[in-house]
Amino acid sequence: MLADDHPVVLKGVEMALRACGPAFSVVALATNADELMRHLVRTPCDLLISDYSMPCGKFPDGLALMGYLKRHFTHIPLIVMTMLRNPSMLQALLNKGVSGLFDKRSPLSELLRAVNRVANGQQHLCPSFAGIIEAQSLPYSRYEAPAVNLSERELEVVRLFVQGLSGRQIAAQLNRSEKTISRQKRTAMDKLGLVHDGGLVEFARLSGLQD
Repeated sequence: MLADDHPVVLKGVEMALRACGPAFSVVALATNADELMRHLVRTPCDLLISDYSMPCGKFPDGLALMGYLKRHFTHIPLIVMTMLRNPSMLQALLNKGVSGLFDKRSPLSELLRAVNRVANGQQHLCPSFAGIIEAQSLPYSRYEAPAVNLSERELEVVRLFVQGLSGRQIAAQLNRSEKTISRQKRTAMDKLGLVHDGGLVEFARLSGLQD
């Protein structure tokens, strides 16, 4: 089963898998999280490949979506496609039980490698993502410049804020109160030493939070 809110990406992945012959059969396509949930309830599948950020629809995307998938569809291995470069967010996905991480900047041949490994019960991490996570532990890594120790929840709030969502919209997406979202955003800004919202956009760019 494939999910991505960009039709070109969705079609490209589908064509790449179908070109591999009868080993893979694409049983459903989804362009947002709501559609994905409907397919998962009705259509059995052995592997799910999903985009990380699918903001359209009522169901939340990002970490909230991946956590939901691993809690309610535990038996289905999950490969996440993303352009995120933030090591904390990538590690958070692995901590939630994601079986594979595919960098959308990589060639589709790397995705096919991920599919083969995950289908055989192995975990797969794109080389670029492996390097990012490893670099987090190195002194003077470029990821340490903006990598103040924000929590997963604070990182998610910042990610959605720089996408243009209001506090009320973020609260609805993450199923938290608007007051909680405001507090988490303010805490993130305090940790980063920011006074104005514009600084969050630069932080998101430098820390790879923009999908």
